[in-house]
Amino acid sequence: LFRSSALARFQLHAAQGVRRARVALLTGCAQSVLGPHINDATIRVLTRLGAEVVLPPGVGCCGALVFHMGDRPGSLPHMRANIDAWYGELQQGGLDAIVINTSGCGSVIKDYGHIFREEPAYAEKAAAVSALARDFSEVAEELGLPEDVRAPEPLRVAYHDACSLQHGQKIRAQPRGLLGSAGFTVLDVPDGHLCCGSAGTYNLLQPAAAEALGRQKAD
Repeated sequence: LFRSSALARFQLHAAQGVRRARVALLTGCAQSVLGPHINDATIRVLTRLGAEVVLPPGVGCCGALVFHMGDRPGSLPHMRANIDAWYGELQQGGLDAIVINTSGCGSVIKDYGHIFREEPAYAEKAAAVSALARDFSEVAEELGLPEDVRAPEPLRVAYHDACSLQHGQKIRAQPRGLLGSAGFTVLDVPDGHLCCGSAGTYNLLQPAAAEALGRQKAD
């Protein structure tokens, strides 16, 4: 049985201490049921770092899954709904960032401006949304970890770069920097530029290739 998120059902989460930023968080469609604890943890960390976290009504699937599979028409209604919701929140309460903790979603949301560049009703709004889109690691690095956030013991950890994060968004340093600041010794995975074999729906549509990549990554 899937459990729902304990925190993501509330639309507003106050910053702890002095408010340093106001951000929206994409809770996602698959992640909200497959990994709701990730959204809960993201909200806890952001509020602890001084960010007020808002979950605007009307935000749903980012459209990435169907977009990446080539169904552009099927993805656009999802994107428009999110653009309307986030742009409305930007106009009403202001936003410093739209935080995404799923890199495949982040890659597409950062591209909304390009996708809707020739659609007059959405070009300006989509560009504004894309300009605000940030991976969680980018926002956490900008806010900075407090001095009391340290690993309970000096662990050595291997960090695997998601393909859509390192290749799509060109983000590699920020996650490593955060782990290092928290007291972890961060190790790179050999051939870390290669896919783990999952890649959204790739593991379902190309199972043989996905399994080969997965075994290689595990080795």
